[in-house]
Amino acid sequence: MRRLQLLTHSYWPESTPPQRRWQRLTASLVEEGWDVDVVTPSPDPRLTPDRGPAGEPPRSAASGPAGERVLRLPRVLLPNSRMGRFASDAVASLLMAPRALMARRPDVVVATVPALPVICAGWAAARLRGVPLVVDMRDAWPELAREAGVRAGPAGRLMEAVVTGVQRDADLVVTVTQGFARRLAERGVERVATVSNGVDLDGVPSLEHREREPGSLRVAYLGNHGESQALESVIDAVRAVHAAGEVTVTLRLIGSGTQKPRLQERAGDCPAIEFHDPCHGEAVWEHCRWADTLLVSLRTDWASFAWTVPSKTFELLGLGKHITAAVTGEAAEILRQADNVTVLDDAVDDDAVLDGADADAGSCPRTADRADRLAATFTDLARDPASTPISRSGRRWVAQHADLPGLGRRYAGLLADLVGDTAETVDPRARSARGPIDWDRLWICVCTYRRNDLLAELLTSLQAQRAPQRPHLLVVDNDPDGGSEETVRRLWPEARWVHQPRPGIAAARNAALDALPDDADAVVFLDDDERAHPDWLAALVRTADRSGADTVSGPVRSVLPAGAPAEAAGEGFIRRIDFPTGPWRYRPATNNVLVRADWFTGEPAFRFDEDFNFSGGEDSELFGRLQAAGATSWWCAEAVVEEDVPPERATREWMRARGVRAGHVRAKKAVKAGKSAARITGEAVARIGLGAGRVALRRLRGQSVTYQDSLWLREGVGMVQAVTGRAREEYAR
Repeated sequence: MRRLQLLTHSYWPESTPPQRRWQRLTASLVEEGWDVDVVTPSPDPRLTPDRGPAGEPPRSAASGPAGERVLRLPRVLLPNSRMGRFASDAVASLLMAPRALMARRPDVVVATVPALPVICAGWAAARLRGVPLVVDMRDAWPELAREAGVRAGPAGRLMEAVVTGVQRDADLVVTVTQGFARRLAERGVERVATVSNGVDLDGVPSLEHREREPGSLRVAYLGNHGESQALESVIDAVRAVHAAGEVTVTLRLIGSGTQKPRLQERAGDCPAIEFHDPCHGEAVWEHCRWADTLLVSLRTDWASFAWTVPSKTFELLGLGKHITAAVTGEAAEILRQADNVTVLDDAVDDDAVLDGADADAGSCPRTADRADRLAATFTDLARDPASTPISRSGRRWVAQHADLPGLGRRYAGLLADLVGDTAETVDPRARSARGPIDWDRLWICVCTYRRNDLLAELLTSLQAQRAPQRPHLLVVDNDPDGGSEETVRRLWPEARWVHQPRPGIAAARNAALDALPDDADAVVFLDDDERAHPDWLAALVRTADRSGADTVSGPVRSVLPAGAPAEAAGEGFIRRIDFPTGPWRYRPATNNVLVRADWFTGEPAFRFDEDFNFSGGEDSELFGRLQAAGATSWWCAEAVVEEDVPPERATREWMRARGVRAGHVRAKKAVKAGKSAARITGEAVARIGLGAGRVALRRLRGQSVTYQDSLWLREGVGMVQAVTGRAREEYAR
């Protein structure tokens, strides 16, 4: 089953346009076989119907309406203003990336706006996990931000550059309109698809029409009361009609938004204008039943609104009610698909400029001109009761083009194409039924280099195994002098000893694989400085037999030297993390792992990449390819080996250097995967930022900083060094 991780600022049980879109899309994805995790803040009580104040986020995942896992973050409630919302979203996004990284590893990450900081968190989560990133753009950002005056000073320019950079770097950008998709392509975004907003028609009733007399009209607007909707011109129009007294027009404005107090002040005490709080469910339909025409309104002086379609559009079309539309561009084209929609003919203000005489902050330019057109339209509709008919044409169009279940299936198809068809890419060996391991064809492989005393301890521990029979042993000596042969012949005469004088750990491991017999059933890798517990091998084989897994890994217990500083263990510099026996989602390492041998003897025969000869990381790179081909991995907690930590490695300095070296290896893997220097640098910066934040948080709490706390920071530094040509080969001779 493919796994998707969705990062969004609004989700169930809130009631917002992004929530409604993604709750239904999630249901479709689950139906199409996707396992979905949603990372989102705790519900905003201002947007949550019939709920009390938002509580603490649950410590474990909660189940959503479609069976998805909902992973909550704390929410900071700030004033419902532009800056308040942005600050709240920014705080939530800072928490999203760590929460996403602590969740199950996905096959793809989807980050959705309009909360812009969320796509930054999504980028960090996807790049740090090494999985594709999908950016779901509901609005025309950053154009909309620029037109709204958000771009102010260096911070605004930085945010615009970040948004554009993430769009270009994303593996796929999904927009809700064709116009914005074209705009993104013009801006250099190569991978763009369109999945429009829509509505689940099963939840939208067909409404009846009231009988009305000439001279009366009821208008209802349901939605956001913000800068984008130009509702001040609607208020002015209704006030003008009321003052003229020729017809009666009543306006209901239902919803909330940053401009609502200003709009209420503008409406004054006009009895023809009513303001109502946001509502949900049946209360929405009651307002729609009351109305003769439903209003869709957007500013027409912002160029980005030529390719913006209000999400409410599709719901209103599905109702069958008459619609009055003060919109332009793609929204007007869609609304004209129904035969009972009145679109203002001259709604486009292409040459409009802000006129201080008739507009204030948040007002649409030429508000008076727009108000005059609306007043004339409302008057004409009021005079003729037949001008606002019920029609099924809009609902039929939505069923064909904008029904959310169908859109969800399209989205699932796009994601499947992005992550690949696993049925085609999985190696046949991963799908084969795995039987019990044949002890007669079980091989232990050890690579060694000038550590004969430690090698002797390892071989002695292998001879002491409590197992049905003694396995085969294969030792590869990477010392040009071949100095281990005498030790091996003395302790294990029947062992297969191979000399690989060409230096490099990957070269030595490949020599072991080349020496395996074709009929080998399983191979176990160990390091030459380890000792195996007596039941180690039997536990590995038993777990492999029961699970049928392709790889089985076990814990490596580190033994600190006498006199080592206490913080070496207390701060986690040496300690390795153990897991319960069972499926394992991490990459194995060659210090304690059993692998089904046909991955190395069959076709294609997997081998270690010798570009990692002196840097290390050759094992995680190989096992990453095995897992990508479908190999399954298990952990066996009982298969324990020990290693002695040399004194020079039980220091802060060595472990810090190890973290930097891990960054060198990560960067090398990224280069091999075809990633650009800019993309590697971006991931490095994200790791440095998240690592520094984790270290700072520990220090603010008065806690000691552990190796794991600073690992991301060190890896980020190592990646920067690799990109700038300053990486060094740790094991070069």
